Amino acid sequence: MSDFWKDEPEVFAELSQVRSLIRSTVEQAHGFIRTVLLSQVDSMGKMLRPALALITSRLGASQERESVLRIASVLEMIHLASLVHDDIIDSAKTRRGLPTLYARLGSKQAVLAGDYLLARAMSLVNGKEGDLEARAVSNAFSRLCESELEQDAALGDFFISEQTYLRRIAGKTASLFALSCYAGASINKASPADQARVHRIGYAMGMAFQIQDDMLDYEGDEASLGKQVGKDLKCGVPTLPLLKALQAEENLPAGSQELHTLLAGKPHLTDRQARKAVALVKRLGGVQAALALENAYTQRALKDIAALSDPVVSGQLSRLFARLSIRAT
Repeated sequence: MSDFWKDEPEVFAELSQVRSLIRSTVEQAHGFIRTVLLSQVDSMGKMLRPALALITSRLGASQERESVLRIASVLEMIHLASLVHDDIIDSAKTRRGLPTLYARLGSKQAVLAGDYLLARAMSLVNGKEGDLEARAVSNAFSRLCESELEQDAALGDFFISEQTYLRRIAGKTASLFALSCYAGASINKASPADQARVHRIGYAMGMAFQIQDDMLDYEGDEASLGKQVGKDLKCGVPTLPLLKALQAEENLPAGSQELHTLLAGKPHLTDRQARKAVALVKRLGGVQAALALENAYTQRALKDIAALSDPVVSGQLSRLFARLSIRAT
């Protein structure tokens, strides 16, 4: 976290407070669960979602820092819980190069640990903060769960529509980004126009972020990513570069549709099949086509960022986008 936010000392200082609040909340757990959850807290990544709430809260006339810090902590704990559940679904042994709770505890105890994080997160939501109701938090998490359930139920179906893919990532990623931006602005009573703008910014940022993450599954650096390139394919998860490549291949004669042939009837791929599929996706221009859509979402967000009433907030969000654009490739 420190390296990513080193040029934003104000954000970094408040994120440290958020980490401390999460830590003190988790320390209330009993027995071994306290130790394993504290290890999750200590290995938190960029903390993008709480950072968005902290940044957008500066738009408001009211400065309820305690309330902002609390809701920022809630958002990060929901994210942490979703990662725990993701790792169980994916049977992931590591995340960011470290053993997952699933690898350390097994699926049953990891599920309970994730559920505990959620319960503790919701205990921090104190009814209504500014214009933000607890229902908004639960609705965003419901969308996240629904999208994950839909994706898990359809593992191995590589031939979904692009619209289905976009709906999934809107639920599992963009909804929490949008809530994070909106939460900060609403708690401190920003203008209705700014509240609407930051909600759109968060949504577009989340969509761009997830598309970029899916692109890294095809051309990222394994050492930097901490996961195997092509892992989504091996797990049976179709993402945008694959869908764009399949669309491109539909224009070729049936006998030349290698990617369609490779994926047909195969809910899971071997390492060799996944490597071949990655190469075909890149050759068919799937990554470049996904990049074009990511850029479209980015430009939508930047347009709204430029229209915000506070130039300091606009600058922080613009710089955040710039840093995110150079993720591990």
